[in-house]
Amino acid sequence: MIQPIHINFIPRKSKKRDDGKVPLYMRITVNGERAELSASRTIDPKNWDTKKDRLKGRTSTAKEVNTHLNILENKARNAHTALIQKEEEITAKKIRLHMRGEDNKKETKPVLEVFELHNSRMKSLIGNKYAESTYKKHKTCKLHMENFLDKEFTRKYPINKVDLNFLEEFADYLMTKKDSCSNNSARKYLTNFKKVIDLARKRKWLNDNPYEDFDMKYEKKDPVFLADDELKKLKKGEMPNESLERVKDVFLFSCYTGLSFSDAKKMKQSDIREDSDGERYLQLPRTKTEKNAVILLLPKAEEIIEKYKDDPATENGSLLPMISNQKTNAYLKVVADICDIDKNLTFHVGRHTFATTVALANGVPVETVKHILGHSDIRSTLHYARVTPNKVTKDMTLLREKLG
Repeated sequence: MIQPIHINFIPRKSKKRDDGKVPLYMRITVNGERAELSASRTIDPKNWDTKKDRLKGRTSTAKEVNTHLNILENKARNAHTALIQKEEEITAKKIRLHMRGEDNKKETKPVLEVFELHNSRMKSLIGNKYAESTYKKHKTCKLHMENFLDKEFTRKYPINKVDLNFLEEFADYLMTKKDSCSNNSARKYLTNFKKVIDLARKRKWLNDNPYEDFDMKYEKKDPVFLADDELKKLKKGEMPNESLERVKDVFLFSCYTGLSFSDAKKMKQSDIREDSDGERYLQLPRTKTEKNAVILLLPKAEEIIEKYKDDPATENGSLLPMISNQKTNAYLKVVADICDIDKNLTFHVGRHTFATTVALANGVPVETVKHILGHSDIRSTLHYARVTPNKVTKDMTLLREKLG
């Protein structure tokens, strides 16, 4: 007996995006068994006609979405017909497989095998071409991919079947899984996975570029930094114990040097240099770019170095009493509460504070800030550097004095 096929399109309201839109999913039902796949479209749920299973209205958007859904429905019905002609068992999952072309037994490399090849090569180049932190991010991305394939496909899923639909479903998975990612974090993992796809295309294991129409846009977010009054609060704040005091000090050090956590942690007392005028500065290669950074030590940074010069935590030659990044961020939340600062303090905030409040607001040129932060592109620096009201006032006062 031929099993009939039923097709519905479901707006997945549980996956609502920041813009209010929700992704559409196609549901195939055969003999009570269901299989779903992304329809590769997002819609405003208020415009969805549940009776007609289509988008309301005659706008260009509604016409494009509805035409796309008609094409998908035809593909499903054609897959159903093909299974009937082959006299194969008809199930919802088999129809989905046929639509995706996964019933094609053509030899190819599995996604995870190509991912492992990419990561192994990256691991061998740590310290040469890549930082260890970059490798760890790709290792985490591979773990997310494994979990995604376990949930939606199979660990043997072939790389030549990765398409736009696959990427969108992976993005949806990252943003809805337990301990879900933000849109920007999900996009970063998709950027990492693109390198695996690039490798597969280079090795001729994949012909098409699934990223060609994939939306890789990041949500623009203004960087968080401490204003001058908040920085003063932090400096004056008295900590109830030594652990919090140390974390406060290493964070302040970032505010006055622009160093990232990884750079601050690897710093040694031997990284301090002195010029012919007796000015002390730090010189060290950046973890990310491996470019040498030269940072003049401001009085507050010098004060912190001196404070921990003979501390047991710096007996190994380290410059500061650093602990793990995770514990540092946890303690910084407590520090912020004690200092009455309503911001989530991280080392990123420290770098932003240096760029904006300490450097730019006091007349340091953006090109100099770029060098200190270790950026290879000035656009990255401009993202950190914000023109504050105080900076505008200072600049206009100087202009007024010059003009008389």
